[in-house]
Amino acid sequence: MRYYLTHFFVIFFSIFIVKISSAEMTLNQLIFDSSKPFHLKILDALPENAILQVGPDEAENTIIEFMDYFCGYCKKIHPELMKLAEERDDTRVIFLQHPILSESSNIIASMVVAANMQNKGLEFHNELFSIEGSINRKKIDEIINKLEIHQAKFSIDFSKDETKNIVQLSSFLANGSGARGTPTLFINEEFVGGYIPLQTIKGLLK
Repeated sequence: MRYYLTHFFVIFFSIFIVKISSAEMTLNQLIFDSSKPFHLKILDALPENAILQVGPDEAENTIIEFMDYFCGYCKKIHPELMKLAEERDDTRVIFLQHPILSESSNIIASMVVAANMQNKGLEFHNELFSIEGSINRKKIDEIINKLEIHQAKFSIDFSKDETKNIVQLSSFLANGSGARGTPTLFINEEFVGGYIPLQTIKGLLK
Protein backbone atom coordinates (compact mmCIF):
# COMPACT_ATOMS: atom_id res chain seq x y z
CA MET A 1 0.00 0.00 0.00
CA ARG A 2 2.84 2.37 0.88
CA TYR A 3 4.39 1.76 -2.56
CA TYR A 4 1.19 2.76 -4.34
CA LEU A 5 0.79 5.91 -2.24
CA THR A 6 4.39 6.92 -2.92
CA HIS A 7 3.98 6.14 -6.61
CA PHE A 8 0.83 8.29 -6.73
CA PHE A 9 2.61 11.13 -4.93
CA VAL A 10 5.51 10.97 -7.41
CA ILE A 11 3.24 11.09 -10.47
CA PHE A 12 0.96 13.78 -9.08
CA PHE A 13 3.73 16.06 -7.87
CA SER A 14 5.71 15.58 -11.10
CA ILE A 15 2.71 16.76 -13.13
CA PHE A 16 2.58 19.98 -11.13
CA ILE A 17 6.32 20.59 -11.43
CA VAL A 18 6.08 20.21 -15.20
CA LYS A 19 3.17 22.65 -15.36
CA ILE A 20 4.74 25.22 -13.02
CA SER A 21 8.31 25.61 -14.20
CA SER A 22 9.16 28.26 -11.59
CA ALA A 23 8.84 25.68 -8.80
CA GLU A 24 12.47 24.59 -8.41
CA MET A 25 12.18 21.99 -5.64
CA THR A 26 12.66 18.46 -6.97
CA LEU A 27 10.66 15.50 -5.69
CA ASN A 28 13.70 13.85 -4.11
CA GLN A 29 14.58 17.06 -2.27
CA LEU A 30 11.04 17.49 -0.98
CA ILE A 31 10.70 13.95 0.37
CA PHE A 32 14.17 12.66 1.14
CA ASP A 33 16.53 15.61 1.67
CA SER A 34 16.88 16.24 5.40
CA SER A 35 19.23 19.22 5.11
CA LYS A 36 16.32 21.67 5.37
CA PRO A 37 13.15 21.50 7.54
CA PHE A 38 10.07 20.27 5.70
CA HIS A 39 8.08 23.47 6.21
CA LEU A 40 10.80 25.48 4.45
CA LYS A 41 10.98 22.96 1.62
CA ILE A 42 7.27 23.57 1.03
CA LEU A 43 8.10 27.19 0.26
CA ASP A 44 10.84 26.13 -2.16
CA ALA A 45 8.36 23.88 -3.96
CA LEU A 46 5.95 26.75 -4.61
CA PRO A 47 6.29 29.51 -7.22
CA GLU A 48 6.52 33.09 -6.04
CA ASN A 49 2.92 33.93 -6.91
CA ALA A 50 1.68 31.27 -4.49
CA ILE A 51 3.22 32.99 -1.47
CA LEU A 52 1.71 35.79 0.61
CA GLN A 53 4.29 36.92 3.14
CA VAL A 54 4.48 39.42 5.97
CA GLY A 55 7.92 39.90 7.51
CA PRO A 56 11.51 39.56 6.29
CA ASP A 57 12.86 36.55 4.39
CA GLU A 58 15.71 36.19 6.90
CA ALA A 59 13.40 36.04 9.95
CA GLU A 60 14.40 33.51 12.59
CA ASN A 61 10.80 32.31 12.96
CA THR A 62 8.55 31.18 10.12
CA ILE A 63 4.82 30.64 10.54
CA ILE A 64 2.97 29.07 7.61
CA GLU A 65 -0.81 29.00 7.55
CA PHE A 66 -2.79 26.89 5.09
CA MET A 67 -6.14 28.64 4.93
CA ASP A 68 -9.53 28.98 3.25
CA TYR A 69 -11.28 32.36 2.89
CA PHE A 70 -14.62 30.83 3.95
CA CYS A 71 -13.14 29.38 7.15
CA GLY A 72 -14.35 31.18 10.29
CA TYR A 73 -11.30 30.21 12.34
CA CYS A 74 -8.98 31.41 9.55
CA LYS A 75 -10.72 34.76 9.77
CA LYS A 76 -10.36 34.72 13.55
CA ILE A 77 -6.64 33.95 13.55
CA HIS A 78 -5.77 36.31 10.69
CA PRO A 79 -5.53 39.61 12.63
CA GLU A 80 -3.62 37.81 15.38
CA LEU A 81 -1.00 36.52 12.94
CA MET A 82 -0.75 39.93 11.28
CA LYS A 83 -0.28 41.61 14.66
CA LEU A 84 2.42 39.10 15.57
CA ALA A 85 4.35 39.72 12.33
CA GLU A 86 4.10 43.48 12.82
CA GLU A 87 5.27 43.33 16.44
CA ARG A 88 8.23 41.00 15.95
CA ASP A 89 11.08 41.64 13.53
CA ASP A 90 12.26 38.06 13.99
CA THR A 91 9.04 36.51 12.66
CA ARG A 92 7.51 36.14 9.22
CA VAL A 93 4.02 34.83 8.49
CA ILE A 94 3.22 33.14 5.20
CA PHE A 95 -0.32 32.46 4.02
CA LEU A 96 -0.87 29.59 1.57
CA GLN A 97 -4.03 28.54 -0.23
CA HIS A 98 -5.91 25.44 0.88
CA PRO A 99 -9.44 25.90 -0.51
CA ILE A 100 -11.36 22.90 0.76
CA LEU A 101 -14.75 24.17 1.88
CA SER A 102 -16.48 24.83 -1.45
CA GLU A 103 -15.99 25.57 -5.12
CA SER A 104 -16.26 29.25 -4.17
CA SER A 105 -13.15 28.72 -2.04
CA ASN A 106 -11.26 27.64 -5.17
CA ILE A 107 -12.50 30.65 -7.12
CA ILE A 108 -11.48 33.14 -4.43
CA ALA A 109 -8.08 31.47 -4.02
CA SER A 110 -7.46 31.81 -7.76
CA MET A 111 -8.46 35.48 -7.56
CA VAL A 112 -5.85 36.08 -4.88
CA VAL A 113 -3.16 34.39 -6.98
CA ALA A 114 -4.21 36.54 -9.96
CA ALA A 115 -3.98 39.65 -7.77
CA ASN A 116 -0.54 38.50 -6.61
CA MET A 117 0.58 38.58 -10.25
CA GLN A 118 0.08 42.35 -9.93
CA ASN A 119 1.83 42.46 -6.54
CA LYS A 120 -1.54 43.03 -4.88
CA GLY A 121 -2.04 39.54 -3.46
CA LEU A 122 -1.39 40.28 0.20
CA GLU A 123 -3.57 43.40 0.10
CA PHE A 124 -6.37 41.42 -1.57
CA HIS A 125 -5.96 38.69 1.03
CA ASN A 126 -6.18 41.16 3.91
CA GLU A 127 -9.26 42.84 2.44
CA LEU A 128 -11.03 39.50 2.07
CA PHE A 129 -10.53 38.70 5.74
CA SER A 130 -11.74 42.20 6.64
CA ILE A 131 -15.12 41.74 4.94
CA GLU A 132 -18.09 42.01 7.29
CA GLY A 133 -20.60 39.23 6.67
CA SER A 134 -20.50 37.00 3.63
CA ILE A 135 -18.11 37.27 0.69
CA ASN A 136 -19.96 38.11 -2.53
CA ARG A 137 -19.19 39.46 -5.99
CA LYS A 138 -20.15 43.04 -5.12
CA LYS A 139 -17.71 43.14 -2.22
CA ILE A 140 -14.97 41.57 -4.32
CA ASP A 141 -15.49 44.17 -7.05
CA GLU A 142 -15.19 46.88 -4.40
CA ILE A 143 -11.85 45.42 -3.29
CA ILE A 144 -10.60 45.27 -6.89
CA ASN A 145 -11.49 48.94 -7.38
CA LYS A 146 -10.08 49.99 -4.01
CA LEU A 147 -6.73 48.33 -4.71
CA GLU A 148 -6.65 49.70 -8.26
CA ILE A 149 -6.12 46.25 -9.72
CA HIS A 150 -5.92 46.26 -13.52
CA GLN A 151 -9.17 44.45 -14.29
CA ALA A 152 -8.35 43.20 -17.80
CA LYS A 153 -5.05 41.66 -16.67
CA PHE A 154 -6.75 40.31 -13.56
CA SER A 155 -9.39 38.51 -15.65
CA ILE A 156 -6.74 37.05 -17.98
CA ASP A 157 -4.52 35.88 -15.12
CA PHE A 158 -7.49 34.42 -13.24
CA SER A 159 -8.35 32.27 -16.27
CA LYS A 160 -4.83 30.92 -16.78
CA ASP A 161 -4.08 27.24 -16.15
CA GLU A 162 -0.98 28.43 -14.30
CA THR A 163 -3.17 30.14 -11.70
CA LYS A 164 -5.35 27.07 -11.12
CA ASN A 165 -2.25 24.87 -10.95
CA ILE A 166 -0.69 27.10 -8.30
CA VAL A 167 -3.79 26.77 -6.11
CA GLN A 168 -3.91 23.01 -6.66
CA LEU A 169 -0.22 22.59 -5.88
CA SER A 170 -0.51 24.62 -2.67
CA SER A 171 -3.48 22.54 -1.54
CA PHE A 172 -1.73 19.32 -2.55
CA LEU A 173 1.27 20.23 -0.41
CA ALA A 174 -1.09 21.06 2.45
CA ASN A 175 -2.66 17.62 2.20
CA GLY A 176 0.76 16.01 1.94
CA SER A 177 1.80 17.82 5.11
CA GLY A 178 -1.16 16.36 6.98
CA ALA A 179 -3.60 19.28 6.80
CA ARG A 180 -7.10 17.87 7.16
CA GLY A 181 -8.81 21.19 7.72
CA THR A 182 -8.18 24.91 8.06
CA PRO A 183 -6.42 26.66 9.55
CA THR A 184 -3.39 24.37 9.61
CA LEU A 185 -0.12 25.89 10.82
CA PHE A 186 3.57 25.27 10.78
CA ILE A 187 5.15 27.26 13.59
CA ASN A 188 8.73 26.69 12.63
CA GLU A 189 8.87 22.88 12.58
CA GLU A 190 5.86 22.42 14.87
CA PHE A 191 2.77 21.20 12.98
CA VAL A 192 -0.55 22.38 14.41
CA GLY A 193 -3.97 21.45 13.06
CA GLY A 194 -6.74 23.91 13.89
CA TYR A 195 -6.98 27.27 15.62
CA ILE A 196 -4.74 27.98 18.60
CA PRO A 197 -4.58 31.20 20.67
CA LEU A 198 -1.94 33.82 19.96
CA GLN A 199 -0.20 33.26 23.30
CA THR A 200 0.25 29.59 22.46
CA ILE A 201 1.78 30.53 19.10
CA LYS A 202 4.17 32.93 20.82
CA GLY A 203 5.23 30.16 23.17
CA LEU A 204 6.33 28.06 20.20
CA LEU A 205 8.56 30.76 18.69
CA LYS A 206 12.33 30.93 19.14
